[in-house]
Amino acid sequence: MGDPLYSPLAVLLVALAFGLWADSRRKLVTSLADQVDHLQVEHELRAEAARLEERTRIAAEMHDVLAHRLTVIALHTGALQQRGATLPGPVADRIGLLRTASTDALDDLRDVLGALRRHGSAEPADAREPGLRALSTLLDEARAAGQEIDAAVEGDAGAVPASHRLAVHRLVQKALTNARKHAAGARVRVEVRYGPPESTVVVRNPDGRRSGAAGSGYGLIGLAERVDALGGCLAYGPTGAGGWEVTAGIPQDCRRNEGAA
Repeated sequence: MGDPLYSPLAVLLVALAFGLWADSRRKLVTSLADQVDHLQVEHELRAEAARLEERTRIAAEMHDVLAHRLTVIALHTGALQQRGATLPGPVADRIGLLRTASTDALDDLRDVLGALRRHGSAEPADAREPGLRALSTLLDEARAAGQEIDAAVEGDAGAVPASHRLAVHRLVQKALTNARKHAAGARVRVEVRYGPPESTVVVRNPDGRRSGAAGSGYGLIGLAERVDALGGCLAYGPTGAGGWEVTAGIPQDCRRNEGAA
């Protein structure tokens, strides 16, 4: 007698429970989808911020380099102007024009890019890349800090544009920094060949040990922006032996690996 009375109620309860479960599952799926979208947008914003930061750094570095060279030109032409009385008239006029053009260009450069020191970068000017110092200085500093480095540097750095030398410097510095963070104590192999027609960089850590959590990869995204701007490519990722490798060619046309470091 009891079964016929409770069967409809049991069916109703089961249907109600199923409906509540389905609604809860639908809300959970929607929430997870929203979180995925949010994370994707956040990743894209962080990547774009890394690219913009590297562009700002490039502009600031080139400002320093070009300002130095224009200053040298202005100084030499100024010295020649002082001897203008001993030079032929047309030559003196040309020197005067060169002097004026160099000083005007220097003023324009400072007006346009000088603000980057104050607004374009959160780091102070002294913390940026030190201009065109020798790559050997960077390697010596890393060795002095306890890092084991095997280095092979070929070619004439002076034969490539300043922008290429700055890019090589930044690539090697970033790769060595990553190696110290994620494979502390491991030996690093650095291979640099200055062009023309191509400058190449290979930094390889054959040891797969990791000293901490994996990095965000945004630093390498920024460096890829720098290399792209020079018509080259940057590739990075794990090696078959369990290590990590960063390679770049400037200029070179190839597809870039967007894996995170």
